[in-house]
Amino acid sequence: MNEFELIKNDEHLSKICADDDCIKDHLSQFLRVYDSRKLCKDCPGLFACRQKSKGQRLDLRYEGVLFEEIEYCAYATKVRNRKVILDRYTYCDVPDNLAGIDLENITYTPEQKQLYLKLAALLYEKSDKGLYIYGDLGTGKTYLCTALANSLVKQGKKVAFVKVSNFFNEMKSYFGTDVEMIDKNINRLKRADYLFFDDIGSEAVSEFVRDDILFRVLDYRLENKLITIFTSNLSKEELLKHYQYDRKEKSNLMNARRLMERIDILASDFVLSGKNMRRE
Repeated sequence: MNEFELIKNDEHLSKICADDDCIKDHLSQFLRVYDSRKLCKDCPGLFACRQKSKGQRLDLRYEGVLFEEIEYCAYATKVRNRKVILDRYTYCDVPDNLAGIDLENITYTPEQKQLYLKLAALLYEKSDKGLYIYGDLGTGKTYLCTALANSLVKQGKKVAFVKVSNFFNEMKSYFGTDVEMIDKNINRLKRADYLFFDDIGSEAVSEFVRDDILFRVLDYRLENKLITIFTSNLSKEELLKHYQYDRKEKSNLMNARRLMERIDILASDFVLSGKNMRRE
């Protein structure tokens, strides 16, 4: 098979220009694109990409004149779309592997169905109260809440998704050195239309964590009737005990109760049972 026939028999390139003379006159361009696209054959993913620029291959566009352009492959396009979603968050701890999910494209187990319906109601119906979702490890709390968060972002809502232990480690790194960054992040959480506190109760407790950040954020959100959603491995009763003691084992039950009162008003309880999906 000669080079011209190679292009004519290529399913993609043969559709770019039906004029044989066009192909003959620009055969070298067609062949460059053919070679570039050939590198993508049977590619298992970006980790194995053989292109000069990962995820990018040559293509042609004909509009009376032939244009050579860069095309992103399906794998690269998926990554770029995920980044677009994640960049819309006011604060984002969403894992990269969950950036592509939303409430319309996830699957859920029978045990997760009632939670899925409650989360969908938050997306489609006006509400002034969030959820406090707790249960054993790996039951799908973060997975389902991430799907809601991504759906809200796609609707144009201001969303903050916070992995609690990560967030407070970040805040502590600014303590005494960058007060402006602490205030900036607190304000992001306070003013988001929807705030997700993922895995609350996993963080080490201090007065700074409990009183200077969590209480300030939740008190503001309570006063302004903003939706807050929590996930935890602890019940609210267990979370109260968690916040009663700081790292020095100093008890402050009153401040813990003040914080928990706001969590209780902001969010209705939901227990998610089921097997640990991470072990499947």
